[in-house]
Amino acid sequence: MSKTEPAVRRKSKLFTRQELALFVLHLIQINPVHGYEIIKTIEGYSMGVYIPSPGVIYPILAHIVDNGFATAAEIEGGKKQFSMTPAGSEYLAARRNEIRAIEEKMKKRVIENNPPPAPEMIYAIENLKITVRTKAYNGEVTPEIYQQMVKYINEVTKKIHDL
Repeated sequence: MSKTEPAVRRKSKLFTRQELALFVLHLIQINPVHGYEIIKTIEGYSMGVYIPSPGVIYPILAHIVDNGFATAAEIEGGKKQFSMTPAGSEYLAARRNEIRAIEEKMKKRVIENNPPPAPEMIYAIENLKITVRTKAYNGEVTPEIYQQMVKYINEVTKKIHDL
């Protein structure tokens, strides 16, 4: 680096490779996704504090598939969509506490890098989205439950609007 170039400060890593692989598998369980969606989801969930590179995510996805925890199917545009396997679900079920610790680690870093209350708001919104997706993905949503979910979301939206 020459004396005229500004110093570039790198953000420290948020996750170990094992933590990131576990979190990626968690995201796949929530909703079948392709690699770019995983990158954008982590970026959004961390409020930009951590943005994994494709060079990190795609080898993790290959490892997850190689271990039989997910499958990869080609979808439009040559992308691969990753979906959870029963072995992956079983693996995650045994590691729920580790996933919660990873989420807390991310939340702590977000709060350190962003003034409250924005992180709590983002987490509340993300938790709502994850809950809705998980129910739908697991086939727990009947037409009646779907209508009730829409009703609750609209009621809360109105209450927040009226604040």
